[in-house]
Amino acid sequence: MKKYITIITVALAFASCVPPGKLSEAIDANNALSNKYDSLHLKLNDTISNFTTNINVLKSNVNSLNDSVNYYRALAAKPPVITEGEVFLNQMLGLSLLSKSELAGIKTTNGVNGGNNVWLEGFKADMKKYTAADADIKLNKGFVFVEISDKILFKSGSNNLNKQSKQVLGTIASLLQAQPDLSFMIEGHTDNKAFKSNLNDNWSLSVNRATAVARILQTKYKINPKRIIAAGRSEFIPVDDNKTKAGRLNNRRIRIVIMPTVTQIMNLSK
Repeated sequence: MKKYITIITVALAFASCVPPGKLSEAIDANNALSNKYDSLHLKLNDTISNFTTNINVLKSNVNSLNDSVNYYRALAAKPPVITEGEVFLNQMLGLSLLSKSELAGIKTTNGVNGGNNVWLEGFKADMKKYTAADADIKLNKGFVFVEISDKILFKSGSNNLNKQSKQVLGTIASLLQAQPDLSFMIEGHTDNKAFKSNLNDNWSLSVNRATAVARILQTKYKINPKRIIAAGRSEFIPVDDNKTKAGRLNNRRIRIVIMPTVTQIMNLSK
């Protein structure tokens, strides 16, 4: 008890030494500092909260950016999808039958109005008249692809056309005669089975078969040879699995690729 009395006495003695005005100023200054501290503390908490929010938003943006980068990297790593029409255009360019400027014009026009070409509508009408029942005919970006199984045209391992081939090639020739301005490529395709003959292989067989078709179109059906390109593709562009008998049968084929003139495909009048 004496201890507490002593402390109070000392405090009263100290206070009695400080002028009343100074003590009041000190108390007011202390209160002001306390209020400023509280205000700054609140601002600091708000700043930390905003900073944390911004960090989270930034992290989310970085994750989205990484996803985009990964997507476009994966997209860039994929081989471009090339249509049969584009393959044929590149072939024509390689054979100097098209210039680079003509190729660019064709691709641009195909993307804009290639489906509405007047010549293509006429060609479709002719196809209905002269469709070969044993041929698979497809239209793709203004090009026509006629697939014929080799068993319809040739005996196994031979490049001599059989009797059945005349009817099939006759209907295709009628189609080509109805469109005299069209150029076309005859492609020979084989499976990957090697020949037993030392005088022949898949390369020569594919070339010889394409040439045989070209020759009969020229001689029997009077197709202008300037319109014809004969090419052997051997076993290297299969459309089916060479590991199966059915797949090899599908791969052994003659393909006739028909394309319009540059003027026709670009909707220009001569």
